[in-house]
Amino acid sequence: MTMLREFQTIGHDLFIAGLNNSHSGNMSVRLNRMMAITRSGSMLHRLDYDDIVETLIDGEDAASARASRERPVHRAIYLQTGAQAIVHAHPPQLIALSFFTDQFSPVDAEGRYFFPRGVPVVEVTNAIASEEVAGKVAPLLRDYPLVIVRGHGSFAVGNSLEDGFHYTSSLEHSARIASAYRVNSNSR
Repeated sequence: MTMLREFQTIGHDLFIAGLNNSHSGNMSVRLNRMMAITRSGSMLHRLDYDDIVETLIDGEDAASARASRERPVHRAIYLQTGAQAIVHAHPPQLIALSFFTDQFSPVDAEGRYFFPRGVPVVEVTNAIASEEVAGKVAPLLRDYPLVIVRGHGSFAVGNSLEDGFHYTSSLEHSARIASAYRVNSNSR
């Protein structure tokens, strides 16, 4: 699968799964000293060649202005972890739960299998494209495959975009189950 095709497939899947709205989220893959990252404002479910921007990991360059505004977070993650790919999404159930916990621990068997220690939720003043997010999320992604930014969304890492999608969709699924479980256990 070509890199563009991988971006297109995962971007489409994120949208179809309801993990992003029409213009939200971003993705990147590491290319040695560079990263290929989605263009700022791109529609992940309709990506084309011009929607993938190659830019430096360790600093700004001529292409940086076109790249996703979340590039500081992606850069920090690549500089501080061994991640080969990053998926940033806005899963609605996880975002809702993020207001009520500092650590989400799935109640379902599959969720506990993939996230045995749960997933941290970080609180920041500026949740969108900030150095503050980068400073809090990147160190946690050394030990967790996914981190939730309260009220904003998730950052997932892996060896491929598919890994990031898998962690994101699995945890959102677990969040739906946890919410249903709480509603049903409260109605007894």
